[in-house]
Amino acid sequence: MELVILENAKKFYINGEISIPALRGINLSIESKRFISFVGPSGSGKTTLLNLVGCLDKPTEGKVFVAGTEINRMDRKTSAKFRGDNIGFIFQNFNLIPILTVYENVEYPLIMVQNIPAEKRKQRILDLLEKVGMTDQKDKYPAQLSGGQKQRVAVARALVTEPKLVLADEPTANLDHDTAYKVIGLMHNMKKEFNTTFIFATHDPKIVGEAEVIYTMEDGLITKIQENKKTGEVC
Repeated sequence: MELVILENAKKFYINGEISIPALRGINLSIESKRFISFVGPSGSGKTTLLNLVGCLDKPTEGKVFVAGTEINRMDRKTSAKFRGDNIGFIFQNFNLIPILTVYENVEYPLIMVQNIPAEKRKQRILDLLEKVGMTDQKDKYPAQLSGGQKQRVAVARALVTEPKLVLADEPTANLDHDTAYKVIGLMHNMKKEFNTTFIFATHDPKIVGEAEVIYTMEDGLITKIQENKKTGEVC
């Protein structure tokens, strides 16, 4: 089943009288339950593409479909509800709320976007914290955590709404080598357990090595599509 479809998607940013192309015409489809990586130099369009797929922005031209819904047609309120129901996000700077505990950070998306009874909410949060190895840290605040621990909390927060899709923009950029590998392994396990599609924008070869399909981007275009040798042959 195709979870994400882009049809000749273009994105231009206006600076005065100058139109700056970020995406020049992207055509792709991504099936559900995949581990996908977009790679390329800074300015190649990776983050812009994630913003379109994440319903944080709309294409200037072309169409973007996520879970069968055309995002071009959604207004701001509808987009926010759609994101809350279908998409989780993981950021390189973790984006945890400093005044909330680990438990409260994971709970936050459920309070904001989904009407879930308190007891069911509690059980879901505790189950996820156990899966990411953070149960014993649930009452701590972000400032009391290491980078790896913060990213584990971010993974739990991204999955707590049971999204179809998780988008991760340079999720290991602020982690040391060993911690990055552990977090990647955690996300890979979560993908298998929850049947969630993970899409990464990254420079990190460790993530690229674990991806099932690798899209190389340059100057707003996809220049290469490659199946990981672990799972398929080079296209």
